[in-house]
Amino acid sequence: MNLRRFVWRNAFRNKRRTGLTILSIGFSLFLLMVMLTVRDRLLNPVTHEEAAFRLLTSRSTSLADMMPMAYLDKIRRLPNVEHVAPFQWFNGIYRDPDYIFPTMATDPKLIWDIYTEQKISPDQKAAFIAERVGAVAGEDLVQRFGWKVGDRITLIGTIFPVDLDLKIVGTFKSKQAQNLLYFQFDYLNEAMGNFDKVGAFVIKATNPEFVSAISQSIDGMFRNSPAATRTDTEKAFVLGFMAMLGNVQAILGSVGGVVVFTMLLVAASMMAMAVRERIREVAILKTIGYSRRMVVWLVIAEAMFISLTGAALGIAIGETLRWADMDKITQGFIPRFAPGPITYAGVLGAGIVIGLISGFFPAWRAANMTITGAMRRQD
Repeated sequence: MNLRRFVWRNAFRNKRRTGLTILSIGFSLFLLMVMLTVRDRLLNPVTHEEAAFRLLTSRSTSLADMMPMAYLDKIRRLPNVEHVAPFQWFNGIYRDPDYIFPTMATDPKLIWDIYTEQKISPDQKAAFIAERVGAVAGEDLVQRFGWKVGDRITLIGTIFPVDLDLKIVGTFKSKQAQNLLYFQFDYLNEAMGNFDKVGAFVIKATNPEFVSAISQSIDGMFRNSPAATRTDTEKAFVLGFMAMLGNVQAILGSVGGVVVFTMLLVAASMMAMAVRERIREVAILKTIGYSRRMVVWLVIAEAMFISLTGAALGIAIGETLRWADMDKITQGFIPRFAPGPITYAGVLGAGIVIGLISGFFPAWRAANMTITGAMRRQD
């Protein structure tokens, strides 16, 4: 007997039940794939190689607390500090309150020397420096809203109780910041009545080997001040910002575990029904010489086939998100859907676990039933 054909025919004996089970597993593992991808993206932010030169200083108490602008000159005078600029998240709303893109107030002169991977033309850079209400945006953001140089836009304040009228004076290119908008910190400071405070400073070191020493020097200098600081590398700072959302790893991990466990129960119930309906056939197989081990493996093979088909379906559905506008859906946190090898391994591993466990217990029960007991079972 062709065992592969035997497994195939048994799996699709009840086509409706098998189809619904495959769909259930597929959509469940699709959800798992999305959660693993989001978790990896949030916990492992993509950074440019220039990030090794950069640090960000914020209040030690919270990123929401602010520091005096007077800190800037003190940081600038430290050894091995090449550039330092204010870096204030404005969190303004433009048109659609459901889509808040990153809006940062900074120094228009220095920001391009700190983020050298962000490219802007010399004339637009000069216009940004000269125009008090000027703003420059990443190319993707410009295309999304159809902005042109010279357009006027209004950002409605959420964190700050002011609305800012800005003029688009240029665009810049950057792989990691295509949906970012910069405007002048001095304009925000004036709008807030010259409050002379900032949420963060972005710092560029002359060499990556000095980053640790600079971090210790800054925090040591302000340790006993009313606004003590915490200085991190760029990657650590981004992770700290993500931590404001809560324990993302625990939340997504818990939901993923519940999804897999629930699907395991569904698959196990389906396999139990399928084996119970064929218990007399199992008795016949044992009568003609099939061992208990072979019976167990035939049932597990059927469960594995159904589960892995569902896993393949889930991955196929997940791949369609590569063409989705994830930047808009996630408000800039995830520019694109790009699962990594660990995510694929996790989804396939979940499919294998569901197949093995859902098939093992019904198979073990059937294999250990006596031939006479199985033959007496009613359909």
